[in-house]
Amino acid sequence: MPQTKYDVPIADQAAADEIIKKTEDIKGVKFVNVNPNGTIVVTHGDDFDEAAFKAAVGI
Repeated sequence: MPQTKYDVPIADQAAADEIIKKTEDIKGVKFVNVNPNGTIVVTHGDDFDEAAFKAAVGI
């Protein structure tokens, strides 16, 4: 299953949890891992709606 990595500033664990909550139901998303060091890794299917994901994260 493909994965995509994004480098995004994350303020704290609460912000990381909010990103997960906003993005876990986006089409094609299987799993979202947000690290407080500023890395988001998304495991997704071929039907991943990357534009919707980026909009939800604010990229």
